[in-house]
Amino acid sequence: MPLLLAYRRWWCLIFTAILLLPMLGHVLPDIPGPVRPAVAPAERWWERAGERVDPYINAHFGFRGAIMAANAAYARAFHSTRARPLVIGDNGQLFYTGDKALEQSLGLVIRQPGLDQLGTVIQKLDAALKARGAKLVFASPPNNTTILHEDLPDWAEAQMRQPTELDLVDGDLKRRGVTTVDLRPILRAGLKDGPVYLRTDSHWNQRGALLAFNAAMAAAGRPDLAVPPGEAIGALRPYPTGDLARYLGEASPGGDRDYAILNPPPKATLTPITGVMPVRPASDPFQPYAFSTGHVGPSIMVIGDSFTQHYWTRLLEARAGRLAWMHNNACKFDWAAVEAFKPDIVIYAPVERSLPCKGTPPGMPAG
Repeated sequence: MPLLLAYRRWWCLIFTAILLLPMLGHVLPDIPGPVRPAVAPAERWWERAGERVDPYINAHFGFRGAIMAANAAYARAFHSTRARPLVIGDNGQLFYTGDKALEQSLGLVIRQPGLDQLGTVIQKLDAALKARGAKLVFASPPNNTTILHEDLPDWAEAQMRQPTELDLVDGDLKRRGVTTVDLRPILRAGLKDGPVYLRTDSHWNQRGALLAFNAAMAAAGRPDLAVPPGEAIGALRPYPTGDLARYLGEASPGGDRDYAILNPPPKATLTPITGVMPVRPASDPFQPYAFSTGHVGPSIMVIGDSFTQHYWTRLLEARAGRLAWMHNNACKFDWAAVEAFKPDIVIYAPVERSLPCKGTPPGMPAG
């Protein structure tokens, strides 16, 4: 009598093949997966092996990218909220990991088509502004994972490589003749005198925003528009916990720290400029605005996001005769608003994690 009946032999082969799939996944092509939380087995892993080698195995199983992508798709389909887009670093520093921000800062993801499209859009905007005698400056607020990388967990910092998307954009725009300012060395140098990012939030603090504003004004050829720190910020004080802390279920009116806000002179009398900026639904948190300040100064427009929407308003009030802000919308900003406002200076400032374009703005000049 045969050990296995014929039809059972096929099931045996199928079962064995399934068991071999994880091993084959180590040598067959895979799709990119999230950054690995363990890059090497712990020292003397054979001692308490279950505790010490499990993190490495959990980060290096076969077909990791495909399985984690499938899990993410499942979570999105069923609206799961169990995944938190953050990691906790040294000193309790929280880092946002959504939008591939961590992989981007570590140089593990390069979305070249979107970066090429960004270069084309910015070059066209620069040419159109130069034709009218206006100045464009590109200044991308870095991710906190980029500036505070020394506070990242060891497993993340060990995977850092060059170039990053911000490196590529900076070099590409310079080759295209666009004025850019790299905020990374400015903000890193600023760390020696105090924090430049919030601890529980993905955004910079008031001092980081001020350093970036002054650098952008200098790059625009107007260092006289810089605001001295003593006129814009006071001492560090308790500040409510931010957006990342909420993912952990934490909320405290004094769980973070930021600098006191001072309004630099001259005190502006803001008059809305109507019929210039696009009309957005009331539910849109990124409402564009345009104002006349009532004092002498250049017309400055910022095309940015939450890193500039409110952080820079009081600084612009003190230095600009007219000011405007609108969201970059992944390169789909409203070109008609730029033409209608007729700025002297435009600061294009998308946060690092939003660098790749997802389309060109309607009405963008051809060429």
